[in-house]
Amino acid sequence: MSEMIRGAQTAMASVHSATLLMSNPPESWRPEKASSLGGVIVVPQDVTENDLNVLKNRNLPYLIYGESDLPGPRISLGFKDAARHMTEQLLQLGHRRIALLTGYDVCLDAPKRGGVLEAFRAAGLDTAQVSEISTHGQEGGIFQAARDILHLRPRPTAVIAFDDSLGSMLRFQAQRNEGIQVPAELSIVSFHDWPYLNYIEPALTTTRFEFFAAGQRAAEVLTQAALTGAPVASISFEPTYRPGQTIAPAKNGA
Repeated sequence: MSEMIRGAQTAMASVHSATLLMSNPPESWRPEKASSLGGVIVVPQDVTENDLNVLKNRNLPYLIYGESDLPGPRISLGFKDAARHMTEQLLQLGHRRIALLTGYDVCLDAPKRGGVLEAFRAAGLDTAQVSEISTHGQEGGIFQAARDILHLRPRPTAVIAFDDSLGSMLRFQAQRNEGIQVPAELSIVSFHDWPYLNYIEPALTTTRFEFFAAGQRAAEVLTQAALTGAPVASISFEPTYRPGQTIAPAKNGA
């Protein structure tokens, strides 16, 4: 979210305007505050269709961030497609005991989980065999979640970590504390391609999403809609896959 907000702020600064962060429902916004807005980027967590109707009634153009069941134009960064692609890679390498390390962000975790399960179904595999360990959104829970996933029996041959911070902790735990070689004995893929982890080896196989560009483009689209009254269309961005050193064929087709 911070990168997307930074992108939106960059776009708004170029037209000498500002970006506001608001967490209360739109029906509680004061009329003078609502009338000063040019558009809204909606983070779908805890947002209802009634909230969107309030925006429509106030003629506020909006874009929904990410994938959700809410109706309307949205910003698509390809979370589900990326997770399916990463899972297909692991399946092609013979991995069947694949576990998920989740809990990074509820809004981002859901489409990734959907992509993983979609890849399993497309391959004719039982999705019930996918184990999931979550940090439950607690930063302090990352260490324990990584430890728990390594102690699953039978142990997974591959783990899909829903953020590089989770994947990095898992890699550390596996090699330093459990004596498990990555990727010879455990393959790891993750998401978000955080630059501060690029210098740790083995380098994570990960995916980058265009958060900054999405925020920038969303602000431009909403500003244009506010000025012209034109309808807002969905915008989408393709993920970028960064090959790393943390995947290998499963031993004995496990």
